[in-house]
Amino acid sequence: MSGPIVVRLPRKISKSQDINGGEIERENAIYDIFEQHAPCPYVIQRFYRTANAKFLPFMPASLDARLQRNQRREKRKVLQMLRIEDRHLIERWTVELCAAPAWIESLGLVHGDLRPPNILFDERDHIKLADFDCVSRIGDSSYGNASPWARLYPHPLTGKGRWGLYGPKTEQFAIGSLLYCMTRGHEPYGHPEDDPELDVVSLFKEAVFPVVNAEGDVLDCIIDRCWAGCYELIKHLAEAAAQLPGAVEMGAATTFSVEYCAQKRDECRQLVQQGLLEVDGA
Repeated sequence: MSGPIVVRLPRKISKSQDINGGEIERENAIYDIFEQHAPCPYVIQRFYRTANAKFLPFMPASLDARLQRNQRREKRKVLQMLRIEDRHLIERWTVELCAAPAWIESLGLVHGDLRPPNILFDERDHIKLADFDCVSRIGDSSYGNASPWARLYPHPLTGKGRWGLYGPKTEQFAIGSLLYCMTRGHEPYGHPEDDPELDVVSLFKEAVFPVVNAEGDVLDCIIDRCWAGCYELIKHLAEAAAQLPGAVEMGAATTFSVEYCAQKRDECRQLVQQGLLEVDGA
């Protein structure tokens, strides 16, 4: 068994400064926590680390790329939906998308940045959740995110928007929007016929969400409940998703074996020793 390796390095803006070195340090620290536990098949594994780099398996696609491939676009605007993914595949993705943050939740953490670019696919179209530099402890103050992956919650007295605390509520809201993207092929309020001037941030703040068929479609029911924050734990959301037909009708993802990871770790170590991470002018 063999496969390409991806190396993530700090992006230099000068000989002495980088703009994401801190992110890599944070991600490596999170992976150190992850690797104290049995791996989750829907979380991308790390092969090797140095102080300022991490080595990961190559993933051929992301949900973001998949969505854009199925659209006709002009810059950021969707002009036409070309196709929607197979229903059973979406159901399997739903199971996997919910299982990954549920596993992270079991460690007392949240992913904190659930968006299409961070939802990767392996060569068999299984989800591998990536990008862990925003991982936080459950109960920490939320830094928020762009709409529609997070929403402001109105203060009960002033009405002023606030992000709240990281936890099941923030994670499931993002999951609801991701599932909407999968089932519709575009972001909430991103249909070609939707008014591009809509203030989506304000709509979400006031809990005005796109209409879904919550009574007649099980996926829409999950979306609706995610947006409403009905699941006390992401674990409960994952249990609900596991009842979808796609959960049992399509093959499950697997993790890399200990032996394979050891082999890849040796390969990465050799590459570092051969000067892979040496940068001219650094």
